Amino acid sequence: MKKLLLIVLAALILSSCKTPNYGAGKEFNHVIEKPTGTEVATYNGYVIEVTDDNIISVKVPKKDEMIQKGWAINEEGIVKIALASIKLPTDNLPLSYETNTTVKKLLLDKEITLDIIEETATSVSENSNPFNQIQGYIHLKDSNTTIQEVLIENGLAIIDQNSPFVKSYLTELEKLQAVAQNKSVGVWAIDGFVNLNNTLGGHFTNATDLNEEEIQSIIKDIKAIGLDLETIINN
Repeated sequence: MKKLLLIVLAALILSSCKTPNYGAGKEFNHVIEKPTGTEVATYNGYVIEVTDDNIISVKVPKKDEMIQKGWAINEEGIVKIALASIKLPTDNLPLSYETNTTVKKLLLDKEITLDIIEETATSVSENSNPFNQIQGYIHLKDSNTTIQEVLIENGLAIIDQNSPFVKSYLTELEKLQAVAQNKSVGVWAIDGFVNLNNTLGGHFTNATDLNEEEIQSIIKDIKAIGLDLETIINN
């Protein structure tokens, strides 16, 4: 695990960032469990764009293989990915800018490994994939840690219980979310901001109005556990 984390550390140093909390000391093997029939296709790629609503454009070398499967990929070998199993604050909600900036800083122009949930790439079911988005788990190059874990652990996202998932990933995210919630980190520090209503799979409310001082206090608390948002945002 330490060897793999050094790769991430080096990438962040080159980007003038301090090291985020990648869950040092935890055991997590990149083993895909498929108890519900969920299948994952793994590709290496390069992130060329992250939109303001956190859709990630990845250039993959094996575009012909994906085309044969009927997946949505353009002629240049670029596939657009939504982050599986999580919801992020967007649309000017508290911490939406900080979260999006973190995703861009950690992924943009980086080599990654992408685990695509195949049912989201081929399914036409509105229930399992309502926005018709290809969903996947994204690892920084040569790392077992996903960007989803980084965001959940630092209170910058919550688990989406209604989206397709891989059990081994979801189990790890649930552990990290419980810790973030207990520590009142990030979104969990904002009273009433997260609603864990099971029928909606967890969601953010829009009834919260925070001033800049309160946001800075939350950012400071996140930095205390490892992710220096101030450095990420200002570089």
